[in-house]
Amino acid sequence: MKKISIIICALLLYGSLAGLSTDALYSKMQKAYGSFSSFQANVKQDNHFAQINKSLSYSGKIYFNKGRMVIRYDKPAFQRLQISGGQVELYDAGSKTVFRSRMRPEFGKMNPVEILQLYWGKSKVSLSGEKNGISTVNLKPNGDPLIVSLSARINNRTGIVDYLSYTDANGNKVGYSFSGIKTNAAIPASVWKYTYPKGTQVVEQ
Repeated sequence: MKKISIIICALLLYGSLAGLSTDALYSKMQKAYGSFSSFQANVKQDNHFAQINKSLSYSGKIYFNKGRMVIRYDKPAFQRLQISGGQVELYDAGSKTVFRSRMRPEFGKMNPVEILQLYWGKSKVSLSGEKNGISTVNLKPNGDPLIVSLSARINNRTGIVDYLSYTDANGNKVGYSFSGIKTNAAIPASVWKYTYPKGTQVVEQ
């Protein structure tokens, strides 16, 4: 009986060391992001375009609160993406152009993490590893015409995502890495306001 108890304890200990289940990770993530009034971080975005076999990387800051988001890319050149009230504005400093459009319903999620939350419930979810309290999850959406796979790193303790990537049906991949994350901290009012330089052209899409 004593030997059986030792085996059970060992199995329980192994389970705790192996990390959380996918359901537990999802609950942690939902609880964390559901409690945030704001989110801001350094962001690095990596894009790979399969058709031309070319990769581009951007780095900057992301700011998000309920209903609006701004991403300011400083490198390799200044760009500013703002989503608010269902409208998308992308300013490209190199061409001095603002691209403006209404957000399409199928792209109705703003914060990249919301994309992960949206697809979690309609995907096959698996764990591919756990290191230093960070679990890596992989999602295979069921018959989705746009996204074929997603991957994310989630902190087992806090539920915060520090990396997210997704691959579309054409093989193009987008990855977001977050660092210096601040939650529930005041976002300066200046973040949400931007005056486009004189001579900026506006393209309505």
